[in-house]
Amino acid sequence: SSNSRLMRPIENLDTFLQLANILTILLCGIAIALTSQRYVQQQQDHIALMRCIGASKQQILKVYIGVLLIIFAAAVVVGAALGVLMGMGLLQLMLSLMPHLSIEFSALSLLIGPLPIAMLTSLVVLIGFVMPSIWQILNTPPIRVLRAEEKTVSQMQSTLLWGGLSLILFSVLLTQNLSLSLLVIGALLALCAFLCAVIYGVLKLLHKRKTALSAYIRQIPQMSLQITALALGLSLMSVLMVLKTDLTQRWQQQLPENTPNQFVYGLPPHELQDFQSVLQQNQWSGTDLYPNIRGRLIAKNGQPFTEADRSKSNTLRRELNLTQAATYPTDNQIVAGKAEFTQIGQVSVEVKTAQELGIQLGDRLRFSLPEGDLTAEVINLRRVEWESFSPNFFFIFTPNSMDANAGSYLGSFYVPREDQHKLIEVIQRFSNTVFIDVGLMLNEVKRLLDVLLNIIGVLALLVAIAGVLVLLACLNLMLDARQQEVALLRAFGSSKARLKRMLSIEIGLMGLLAGISACILAEILSVIVSYKMGMPWHWHMQIWLILPPSMALICAVIGRYRLGHLCNVAPLKALRELKN
Repeated sequence: SSNSRLMRPIENLDTFLQLANILTILLCGIAIALTSQRYVQQQQDHIALMRCIGASKQQILKVYIGVLLIIFAAAVVVGAALGVLMGMGLLQLMLSLMPHLSIEFSALSLLIGPLPIAMLTSLVVLIGFVMPSIWQILNTPPIRVLRAEEKTVSQMQSTLLWGGLSLILFSVLLTQNLSLSLLVIGALLALCAFLCAVIYGVLKLLHKRKTALSAYIRQIPQMSLQITALALGLSLMSVLMVLKTDLTQRWQQQLPENTPNQFVYGLPPHELQDFQSVLQQNQWSGTDLYPNIRGRLIAKNGQPFTEADRSKSNTLRRELNLTQAATYPTDNQIVAGKAEFTQIGQVSVEVKTAQELGIQLGDRLRFSLPEGDLTAEVINLRRVEWESFSPNFFFIFTPNSMDANAGSYLGSFYVPREDQHKLIEVIQRFSNTVFIDVGLMLNEVKRLLDVLLNIIGVLALLVAIAGVLVLLACLNLMLDARQQEVALLRAFGSSKARLKRMLSIEIGLMGLLAGISACILAEILSVIVSYKMGMPWHWHMQIWLILPPSMALICAVIGRYRLGHLCNVAPLKALRELKN
């Protein structure tokens, strides 16, 4: 657990799991918001009639609160049952892959742990994403019975806004990673507002240019919001998939072929040449062998460090591993000062240690060594890759600055699988040296990562299901808004072929714009999450090549056949069915 390189992938996977939780809740919230908005549009005429016959807002509110409570109770029962089954399944998966683990399933721990959090999460999502729609129903004017009002997008905007704010509040109260939750949800709210404005401007521009596409761009505010909602759902699915791939690839890149799997420590100076000969004879590649001398940092520029300084810095409270070498480890990078040593009595300092102790170029540091004190001038600052499987040091001195015989040597090397039996002879020959088999730890971490990746695959399936719900809810809203148009155009004599072509192109265009917008959102979110996980970001060309054309095709096909039955119905009958 003290090796940051071994633990970083596991920590990143833990962050990934928390991100999957956040994105799944967001996707479910968006699906609920879109579905509730559709429900509102279908119920407003009925509520207006109830208002006309004397129903008060309080009576209507009680009815809908009762409906929400029934929905919440059903969700708790069904969700808890599915959660228990899936939890036991994941536990059995872990135990089958790692049989030495001892984990028992406890119903009591479920009741007092995850279940209350899950119930509260469901309640927050339900209230945050549904109550604005219920408030819209309560404010339905009775005059709607006689005169239908023009539909606006302001209510959907407020629904998504209040839902997002409720999730932020929930994150503040219960999340395990507050900064990640606030960053992701806050960034999504800002990005969606900006993206919706950009889409609105693009659609407005295309509509004004009177091109072939202008005829298919109508109800621009509604189209903008629908495209943004669809893009948000797609982007949340996409970012989870690309980050899963990035985690796997990064771990594999961190462990290239011939990564040192043996660490040698405490090699006596008089056995150095013999040990190097053994490595050469067996053709085992490895790092340089560095002298390791224990010492303490006691003063800077002639001023001893005080007890207050030592209480603030662990570097001053303990003995340090010091070394001297003509060259630096290959993964060290000079960030300030001269790279080359020019004389005895110079030292290179790790940059974070220098910042912690206020060490600058040109400072003179005094160290207490077994053979006496040593004063050295700081000539550069280095950035050290502590996650590498090679020796690293806070302080590196000019060769011959210290007595190499005062300490021992350390380094790392790679032993192929077929040569493992030779290692026993080497260990017996150098009996005073400590050999650490890093390969065993690597194999254990790889097995744990495989288990976690299998679990992540299951969770990714849940995210995909939530994303499909968003897709269906959004497409239903799109198509509902066009049912009346199809019926009217059919009544005015438009041909079936022309209507189907119009629907395919219009809904396909919206899918294409949603796919492009989803790629933009996914890339921006991956930048944010990669920064939080300490991972390098790179362009994900695969989602740009797959998502926009596939969404255009899916939406075009669904739009063509979802409303195809209206094109085959007699115009008068279609209008009557639509009214009913």
